Amino acid sequence: MGAIRKRVVGEVPIVAEDHGGRGQDVLLLHGGGRTRRDWDVLAGLLVSKEFRPVSMDLRGHGESGEAPWSWREALADVAAVVREYELHRPVIIGHSLGGMVAAQWAEEHPDCPLAVNLDGHGNPTRPDQFFGLDEASAEQACREMTSFLAEMGQGLPESFLQVMREIDTLDLFAVYRAARCPLLVVSGDALAFAGVFPDHLVPAWNAYCVWTQRELEAVVKESPLVREASLPTGHDPHVEDPDTLLHLLIEHVRQGERLAP
Repeated sequence: MGAIRKRVVGEVPIVAEDHGGRGQDVLLLHGGGRTRRDWDVLAGLLVSKEFRPVSMDLRGHGESGEAPWSWREALADVAAVVREYELHRPVIIGHSLGGMVAAQWAEEHPDCPLAVNLDGHGNPTRPDQFFGLDEASAEQACREMTSFLAEMGQGLPESFLQVMREIDTLDLFAVYRAARCPLLVVSGDALAFAGVFPDHLVPAWNAYCVWTQRELEAVVKESPLVREASLPTGHDPHVEDPDTLLHLLIEHVRQGERLAP
């Protein structure tokens, strides 16, 4: 690996890091409450396979500056890093929150060879998102899940609460349907994330995960640009099993090259 170079870009100080390497440019976006350090291992693997990975701290995370948070502003930060590093049609890979940003990048950049959302599925906000539950049970599940998530947010910085509000108002499947470049949605094992919830909410979470999978499968059937894959990991496939993820990414980059205009 070449010498790691770090730069601050954009009106809001956004810290980004070039991990070296030659070949296809890749931009890596971390999840909510995380930093670019999450990508260090995978970045090294990408360099070994002749990619040039750049990772960045999203606004309000890591070493980047605090600022109001919205999808539009986050996408502007990504565009600023792409310009600063002279990335040519980069593959955009994001985890969780970053994966949702990557999906929206796919909506606006038809020249992107591949955008990847790693396990960024959002939270339930409506009763109809609890598959298999009757109307009364779904409404109760929605109330209890919403209340629990609100309690988890108590005491968090306002900047993080802004992020959560953005996630809750995002129609992610509409974003998928609007993709204009190849988009890969990778899911970890949803049951691994169920441990976050108290026992009485686990069935509701599982019902939401079934709904999410069914919606994703429907999008894949509708759009030739959208594909989905699953890995036997938890929420962090890039940290838990970077080697398997690397092989999956290489496979889909090649497929994306055939699909891209």
